Amino acid sequence: MTLKPFQEIAIAGLRRQFLNLWKTGDRRLDLIFKAPTGSGKTVMMAQFLKDLTGDPQFDADKAFLWISFSEDSYLQSKKKLYDYYDGAGEITLLDLNDLNRKKLEKNNVFFINWQKVKTSTKDGRKLRRETEKTEFDRGIFDEFIIRTQKERDLILIVDEAHTQTHTELAAEIVELIDPRIKIYVTATPKEEPSYSDVEHHRAGFIEIERDEVVEDGLIKEKVVTQTKEDIDRFSKKEIDQDKLLLELAYDKRLELKEYYEKLNIDYINPLVLIQLPNDDIARKETLDKSKEEIVKGFLRDKGIKDHEIAVWLSEKKENLEYVEKSDSDVNFLIFKQAAATGWDCPRAQVLVMFREIKNPTFHTQTVGRILRMPEAKHYEIPDLNIGYLYTNYERNQIQLPDRKQGKNKPFIFQSKRKEDIKPITLESTLLSRTDYNDLGWKFQFTFERVADEFFGTREGPVWDNVPKIKDKGIETGKPIIPNKLIVDAEIEDYDNFVEEIKNKGEDLEKDISRNDLERTYNLLCFNIIAHQEEENKKFAPERSWGRLKSALNVWFEKRITPYREEYYRVIVRDLLKEDSVLRRIISKALEKHKPIRQKEVKEKEIRRERMLSLEIPREQLFFTEDYEEISELKQTTIDSGKTIKISKNAMQPFYLAKSYKGKENETSFIRYLEQKESVEWWYKSGDSGSENFAIKYVDKDEDKEKLFFPDWIIKLKNGKILILDTKQGLTAKSNDTKYKAEALQEWINKNKKDIDGGIVVSVSGIWKINNNKEYNWDPNYSEWENLDELI
Repeated sequence: MTLKPFQEIAIAGLRRQFLNLWKTGDRRLDLIFKAPTGSGKTVMMAQFLKDLTGDPQFDADKAFLWISFSEDSYLQSKKKLYDYYDGAGEITLLDLNDLNRKKLEKNNVFFINWQKVKTSTKDGRKLRRETEKTEFDRGIFDEFIIRTQKERDLILIVDEAHTQTHTELAAEIVELIDPRIKIYVTATPKEEPSYSDVEHHRAGFIEIERDEVVEDGLIKEKVVTQTKEDIDRFSKKEIDQDKLLLELAYDKRLELKEYYEKLNIDYINPLVLIQLPNDDIARKETLDKSKEEIVKGFLRDKGIKDHEIAVWLSEKKENLEYVEKSDSDVNFLIFKQAAATGWDCPRAQVLVMFREIKNPTFHTQTVGRILRMPEAKHYEIPDLNIGYLYTNYERNQIQLPDRKQGKNKPFIFQSKRKEDIKPITLESTLLSRTDYNDLGWKFQFTFERVADEFFGTREGPVWDNVPKIKDKGIETGKPIIPNKLIVDAEIEDYDNFVEEIKNKGEDLEKDISRNDLERTYNLLCFNIIAHQEEENKKFAPERSWGRLKSALNVWFEKRITPYREEYYRVIVRDLLKEDSVLRRIISKALEKHKPIRQKEVKEKEIRRERMLSLEIPREQLFFTEDYEEISELKQTTIDSGKTIKISKNAMQPFYLAKSYKGKENETSFIRYLEQKESVEWWYKSGDSGSENFAIKYVDKDEDKEKLFFPDWIIKLKNGKILILDTKQGLTAKSNDTKYKAEALQEWINKNKKDIDGGIVVSVSGIWKINNNKEYNWDPNYSEWENLDELI
């Protein structure tokens, strides 16, 4: 599985903060890992554990206790790690069935359902109570923990930490296991550490922004609810509210299926999730139909066959075996709470939630089931990048996961393109990030070329190569690695290994052991990458040291000996020398490989870059409660007190954010457009997402490709299209504006002749435009012309 760039960055940050906390020597330190629903928290933790246990800088004797809060959740987490590791590896995954092992060994991960060890539960009392088979006046679970503590430190991982209070967890578990570090994995932490605590290593905090997850295509751009217009349309037919929601979901699934077929994607069958209320039994008591009967009756009437419906209820399970497969025949899944936590089915895109009568609480976790993208990427048809929620919960009862003020709220308002407006088509760009700053697998070939050139060697007979390698100063054979060389490793990078030797007072063997040889080799590879000072040789050490080691192994195996321990000794012996020959070769190979790797990344960027034929105006737009409907604007001139009616906007109604930087400038521009006779319609475009028009540009300050989302698309009565971006103050003279402006002109020149545009500013109440090929700003606006001349 290939990790996304934001995941790589988060894992590296998590590892770095973990090591910082560990080095303090303190216990019970909190490390909060805040990541939104759908970001792949479990996968990131799996890679984090893999990196940590294989980290050449860190070889502490430790084990992990992974706490979840339901039976399904802990089993799903364990299965995800097992699958991620391909069922093998240095990390052994255990659970309550393995208590007969008596203790955890180094790097073991023990999964447990919190409910099983709470003393207030029957299972908990059984596991925690003293028996004749236990030795420490404790229960079997407590004894298991105590035996482990005698030999190694424990690290506590609390999965979905927001589902349980810290105080309850502390009273029951933290006191028992006394962990060095507590890692809380959650989308919504109850508390976040202060900047001072993180800065001084009293706590750790890593956060992934939802926008990063959306940008990389892992999750959908938004979730939209049914609109009032949808409800009104069906209400005229006097349809029961339950059936109304089902009708909307049914129609949406067919629409999405058609969109996939348009893209020639026949292997994704969109799934509708239908959540029944938990208090559905109350209906049975009143002899009313249950929601399940209503749903099944509706689907039967639509001609849906039994094998196309899956049921996941505690008392009934049907057609669940292949429901998670992208091309499964199941079109509808009926469930209660079973699918709410930890269950993954990325093809699920539509959710129907029936309101509970006794306890009308909107279960936010369920919405997370329709957030993931089927192929971890966004599609050319923006509607496929959206999740759809149909519910009879009231608006103030709806809250999506990871809700922040002004972010991630449900889309509750809808605006539609006016019927008399004929849309235009613009070529828009969709980008995905690709650069990990790692060496990449092709480094092996670069290293081979550089090394062969230096030594005069080639792949072939060993007797021909060995003399040439020896002549250049490499000791071949089985050189001895002196004891002191282990002790003299850099303390900063190998701190815990050295401390282990000091504290336990162990004498090292006369010759280095195989295990220590490998660990030293790993550390040397890591440090060589990490300590490169020249920019043209720098790569991310976390993901590159293994590539360097692999390149060295392959070269030596092909050139001097097939025996691993022999060439390990040759490599380590040389790398530890002050005048190391291999270090010089590695340095040159890194320099040679930098442009090769950059070219590879560029090629990936080209492959990841997709052009979309985007209809403007969009057929419909969705807005959160942070937007308000605007039908008129007050005049600000001598006619103040009068209003200007908004009539030329392409969408009906027109929604604008209630508060944002630059709003006054943009409303002033709307007044200007509304008073222009030559304007047929104008369209306010968004600033992110595949449904909004975007142009690729290069930020030369960061040497990075980005997307520019122009603010306005305007059609004049003479047929000309204008693409404009309003600026004010310092933003008009920034480098970023220059790069965007010039990219816009390049795009215009490549496209239709009847398109113009540029950067627009208000100067002393007069709107001016810069539509030059080369963008320049000066205080006199000497290269700008009045927008009136264009409009």
